[in-house]
Amino acid sequence: MNNQQNLFLRSKIKFSLKNVTKPFSLIRLRAHIGGKRLVYYLPSEHKIKPAYFDVKTGYAIENLKRNSALKGNATLQITMRNINAEIDKTANALLRIIESYKMQNVNPTSEQVKADLRKELKRDEVQQRPAFKDMISFIDHYVELCRTGVILNDKGVKLKAGSIRSIISTQSALKRYCSRRRIRLTFEKIDIEFYNDFVNFLTEATHSRGRYKPNVIGKFIKGIKALLRYAHENGYTNNDAYKRREFKVLKENVETVYLTEEELGRLKMLDLPGNRAQIRDSFLVSCYTGLRYSDISRLESKHVNYSTNMISIITQKTNTQVIIPIHPIVCEIFERYDKCPPKVQCNQATNRMLKVLCRKAGITDLITIMETRGGVREEKSYAKCDMVTTHTARRSFATNAFKRGVPTLSIMQITGHRTESSFMRSFQLQT
Repeated sequence: MNNQQNLFLRSKIKFSLKNVTKPFSLIRLRAHIGGKRLVYYLPSEHKIKPAYFDVKTGYAIENLKRNSALKGNATLQITMRNINAEIDKTANALLRIIESYKMQNVNPTSEQVKADLRKELKRDEVQQRPAFKDMISFIDHYVELCRTGVILNDKGVKLKAGSIRSIISTQSALKRYCSRRRIRLTFEKIDIEFYNDFVNFLTEATHSRGRYKPNVIGKFIKGIKALLRYAHENGYTNNDAYKRREFKVLKENVETVYLTEEELGRLKMLDLPGNRAQIRDSFLVSCYTGLRYSDISRLESKHVNYSTNMISIITQKTNTQVIIPIHPIVCEIFERYDKCPPKVQCNQATNRMLKVLCRKAGITDLITIMETRGGVREEKSYAKCDMVTTHTARRSFATNAFKRGVPTLSIMQITGHRTESSFMRSFQLQT
């Protein structure tokens, strides 16, 4: 083998974005060392907008002519310089490590190189990086980073309270597991054996409403994978068992109900006291606009334009603007509240009261579904009123509009779905 073949050059180290379709993306290093593929992620604080990254050179764009957002923005200019400094620092560290291995005539594994790279790059930060006795204490730290805005979502904004509650819920499930198994769950113990035991534990466990369903267990697994991904990409652990195919998120299609136009009419005709009337009315507004609960709870008079007879709002979940024609029933409801949307109560209280109100309206047909609880799939029957939640409103809107012959594309523009397949799947519709 000649000297040229033995050389490991800077040109063999490539930097690219993990996900160019997201508003912000991690930057990753990719290289082949001795026939082995190495992937290393720069710390999450160096996430970058894809538009600010030059895919050909593998650097952040510092040129004001090529990146107009830099003009007059000193903070962004510094950010771009810091990202490029981190890229050079990482590449140079890798070159030193590879050269050291060659001098010792050692052919390392990619994991050995990655571990050495982390040590080389984080040598000054080791004393400052928090040490965690177990996964539970790491999640405490992770939650705090989310609350303070150090960790952002894929859109580059702080996580919503609901997302943070979901993380805490996953932590609670892990605490119960550790208590029952009498173990301290460290990063290294989270492998396929843990995965199988944790799923079995949740399958057999009970809570206030009975046994866990697959989607709830899947939600916990999804949370664990997200936590481990962050820990792995930021050098807290070398354990990447969460990437294995067997470490999968459980998912089951859920059979949900919708209310027909006739049933909505019965609900509308109920004579109710103020508090219950507000819950009913806000639910009906959702049924005739297709807005999620998170958007109905934010709906104000400023979103309503009576001159164009339209509601315009930027949705919280997808951060997209939707423009919705005001249905006559919605207009009638707003009139009762001085041309303002009715006040919305918390989701849990609303869900409880909706079941009571639908029962009062005689929406009690027996619905038979197949569901899995405690690992057992069986047929169950429920009164329709007991299956109604705030999400029923959104499905009622889509289904009733679809049955009236409203074009799918028109409905999707309101519901915010980008593909017809996801729209049909979300609302369990059939062409």
